Amino acid sequence: MRRILPCSALACLLTISATGTADEPFPRFDMQEIDPHAGNVVYSLTVADVNGDGKGDVCALTEDAIVWYENPTWERHDILKGASQAAAGTRRDNVCFAALDIDGDGDLDFALGADWRPTDTAEGGTLYWARQDSLEDWTLIPIGQEPTVHRMRWANVDGEGKPELIVVPLQGRGTSGPDWGEGNGVRILVYSIPEDPANDPWPVEVADESLHTTHGFVGLDWDGDGREELVVAAWEGVFRLDREGEEWSRVKLGSGNQESAPHKGASEVKAGRLADGREFIATVEPWHGFQAAVYAKPERDGELWRRTVIDEPLAWGHAVWTIDLDGDGDQELIIGHRDPNPEGAANPAAPGLYVYDPVPGSEPIEFNRHAIDVGGVAVEDAIAADLDGDGRPELIAGGRATHNVRIYWNRPADGSGDDR
Repeated sequence: MRRILPCSALACLLTISATGTADEPFPRFDMQEIDPHAGNVVYSLTVADVNGDGKGDVCALTEDAIVWYENPTWERHDILKGASQAAAGTRRDNVCFAALDIDGDGDLDFALGADWRPTDTAEGGTLYWARQDSLEDWTLIPIGQEPTVHRMRWANVDGEGKPELIVVPLQGRGTSGPDWGEGNGVRILVYSIPEDPANDPWPVEVADESLHTTHGFVGLDWDGDGREELVVAAWEGVFRLDREGEEWSRVKLGSGNQESAPHKGASEVKAGRLADGREFIATVEPWHGFQAAVYAKPERDGELWRRTVIDEPLAWGHAVWTIDLDGDGDQELIIGHRDPNPEGAANPAAPGLYVYDPVPGSEPIEFNRHAIDVGGVAVEDAIAADLDGDGRPELIAGGRATHNVRIYWNRPADGSGDDR
């Protein structure tokens, strides 16, 4: 087990403040690098109990393997290394995954998107699920195929039984750059788990095919009806998709950045909530963009949410998460970017990981920014989860150019948790 290193002075200081200061001291985050080279690219991260011991393991998807790091030693284990590429007859990458006990046998499985070809809108994009036969033995089983498959999550969109596998490609079939907003829209696919997922075909429906360059999305039950809605970031902006009965509806929430070129709209998206009940949406904009933005919920239904850019530049922003890190009831924003900022920019030159802490009671919502890691990880994905059971969520980040996986342990600012 690698020793835990404290954040540098720069990484633990408040580097920019919108207005005011937080009522409570912001936590200290102690960095632990659990893998300096997980793969050429750490495409995606999740936390799941792979070995069934009741502890959340850190799982990373690289170009040729599902990697899981066993809590609490963080010993590395590789699953099906190279298998999805061999099955597809190509050396193209894995790109997305999602954890669930798919066959109901009590063991964790993974859905997997592979054969990643971001500009090939005619071929590629294979879908599998990886069945856990034992911790050392996994079977790769095909589900389907869709060009430019890019993101997937489980979401219970019908409110019945198991959640559905939501698969969001990057581009519409037959489209081409640089104007990815023209031509066919992206087919947002909803796969239902069949009775026998290893042998039966997976039923699939199209939730929407009107949007272009869909990137991040999240599922959540916003209206409390027992079904999860999908909030999707796309070339045209931010949208909510909702399934009622057999029909899907689409509502535009925000326009994203439509003034930038050549890319437009929104790229990553999560929803958050403040202690006083106010809701917001956090995005990176435009597609693969340079802005962190927040949308405040309007007073009347049917109106677009009010957009505010809270920070720029964050070159090639590629991660956003929302969670209450300091226990004040307000959910913070976690934003990661993977490329160096332009020379002379106001923000640090190196890519990094930042937390934006809402100023309590501010209207409109204002944020204090905390730099968690500057230059240590070129963020491809970042998530948050409580890894040690102390009620304080940790941050986890995976890199592209840096190839690494890091945990940032959430500790009280006064040092009271240092003896854990």
